[in-house]
Amino acid sequence: MSVEETGSLELFEGKQQEITRQELVERVSEHVNRILRRNLYELKLDEKQTFRLLRQKEELRRYLKEAGTGNLQVKEYLISFIQEFLLNGMKMDEEMIKHTFFFSEKGSRQAAVRFDILLFLYKEQYGSGAMEKLIEEHGLLSGTENVITEEQIEHVYGVCGRKLKFIEQIELLSRKIYAYYKGLGAIDELRDMKIDGVSGGVSGKEGTYHSAWIFYHGRSVWLPFLDFEREEELERISRNLCRYHQPGEISRKKGYLVHEMADHARVVVARPDFAENWMFFIRKLDNIPEVSLQQLVTGGHAEIPVELLKWLMKGCQVTAVTGMQGCGKTTLLTAMVGEIPEEYTIRVLELAFELHLRERYQNRNIVTFRETAGMMEHGGIGGQEALEVQKKTDGAVSIIGEVVSAKVASWMIESGQTGSLFTIFTHHAKSTRSLLLSLRNSLLKEGSFQSERVALEQVTEVVRFDVHLHMSREGQRYIERISEIVPDTESPEGYRIVELVRFDGERYVKLHTISETTRAEMVKWLTKEEKEAFFNVDI
Repeated sequence: MSVEETGSLELFEGKQQEITRQELVERVSEHVNRILRRNLYELKLDEKQTFRLLRQKEELRRYLKEAGTGNLQVKEYLISFIQEFLLNGMKMDEEMIKHTFFFSEKGSRQAAVRFDILLFLYKEQYGSGAMEKLIEEHGLLSGTENVITEEQIEHVYGVCGRKLKFIEQIELLSRKIYAYYKGLGAIDELRDMKIDGVSGGVSGKEGTYHSAWIFYHGRSVWLPFLDFEREEELERISRNLCRYHQPGEISRKKGYLVHEMADHARVVVARPDFAENWMFFIRKLDNIPEVSLQQLVTGGHAEIPVELLKWLMKGCQVTAVTGMQGCGKTTLLTAMVGEIPEEYTIRVLELAFELHLRERYQNRNIVTFRETAGMMEHGGIGGQEALEVQKKTDGAVSIIGEVVSAKVASWMIESGQTGSLFTIFTHHAKSTRSLLLSLRNSLLKEGSFQSERVALEQVTEVVRFDVHLHMSREGQRYIERISEIVPDTESPEGYRIVELVRFDGERYVKLHTISETTRAEMVKWLTKEEKEAFFNVDI
């Protein structure tokens, strides 16, 4: 896996002061450039050796281009490359490593360094679950404060920290050099953990860069001991995050980019003048549990909402999954797909690939499209155009990852009347009424209707159920309520909202049953065996 070293390198002979991070990054960069510029034919090696070194050069060049994009294989290759250079190129030994920025007397006392050591030790045991184990084992977020402090890290280090073996020191040092050479700086290892997400550049006054945050179990948590140090570092990391599959530059004119990483993590990057500074938001999607509805929905009498959701899918009912960001809409929607009859083809539209349903339901006919208009300076495919294409792909069930624009909302209502069997979508509405009014306003904005009442009638005829999720300040996620939307010409508003199920803080409570009109519609889509079961279920 290594690339052979030729030519001598100046060592840090007799140097007793600290060897800085920048010095080591520059040494690695010089070494890489020397390898890539080297004319192998001048070495007069035999054909087999020359071919091997040429292949290694191309492999190194390719991996450097893919660094920082979320490809762990690439990352581990480059870390091993750096590790070999430290040992064989720089002849680093136990004495020299004591003078590096990370293991010097000054460096080793820093909370950020001790955090890195703790994460490294926990990763040896728990892999990508290291951060979660570290938090839970030591109760770092047991209170209401959404911050992990230096004092907490010092305490945990005093309990769990230990002197690293030399080979461990070399590996950890290689990881830190990689992070600032081609990786994601202060959050490079955090990004790979099984947490909900990580962001940077999102807090602090101008000129300060202690702005690393993680999203953990629905909570935004500040890690003030991690420092990006300068705006240029935030820009470097942000640009790295935009490199996977080369979606294009994030220019001052465009100002932002919504993209994905190699492991499907969603990335949003913003820059001046659109944002006050360079910033990034990484949403980890590999942390979505592969569980059924029965496993996902917990609490007292959880079988009540589970049974209801199962029959809504079998009965082909247009269903909205609503709630605030981070409350679990994507996770619940993914589990609901498992209850859709297998003979139905599924077509998905998303702003960025997040659901990845084919990876979970590999034997299903599922095709996903995404908008590309936000990824390109000129042109690209918008949501409405993508949905028009989607109509022509023999889809029975439509899933819209998130209804965020008036055009998509308008098309969703129209397709609910004439297109697919039914649609499932997510929305950030706080209540069922606000969901209906938001969709109504989208129809009006797009010019589909002039009358507010007529537009609202169209919405209530299509959208039949609202599954609203909530997340407490402690990070508990649950279904707050499931409501049926019943068109009612005698009502002043033209509809009634009937709560079927509600969570009372400890258990799920059944309040009402599905209307007879909706039950009759659902029965049409059930098999003979399902009809018999449905008539015996009290939902």
